[in-house]
Amino acid sequence: MRFQHRMRSRGYLEVHENGSRAWYPVYFHTGLLAIVPDAAARISGSILGRRAFVIEPGILALPSGRRRSSMPPGAPLDAPRLNESDLRTRSKRFGSLRRRIMLDAPAAVAGPFIGLLWLIVDGGGFAQFVAVSLLAAVTALWWSAIGGSDPS
Repeated sequence: MRFQHRMRSRGYLEVHENGSRAWYPVYFHTGLLAIVPDAAARISGSILGRRAFVIEPGILALPSGRRRSSMPPGAPLDAPRLNESDLRTRSKRFGSLRRRIMLDAPAAVAGPFIGLLWLIVDGGGFAQFVAVSLLAAVTALWWSAIGGSDPS
């Protein structure tokens, strides 16, 4: 399930456990497009100290954040059921690195503003402005990617 909140889109697994629902944000990969509603899942051991979900037919979903017991913010968008050719087409389209960067890039707009603020506070020249702006933009891009952004 995907939740669209303002400019951010994030994928979640909705899990029914102990009679209640929980939502886990997950890292996006193209295998998630093949998950159908009410698919059987099991919790695997742990990968790098975090538990992971194995969803039929053998799709591994890694949580990118903490479990939520309340519905995540935003509009829920359920995944459509896809046949094999549509799944391949969507996987190629949404799995490209170019699309991931284009959808995560708006967060990098803050880079030059942070660079300008750095110059005001710390002083320095053009080289420092460029370095801080690039560092802030790359950090924002990275933060969106590890936050579990969903390009579908």
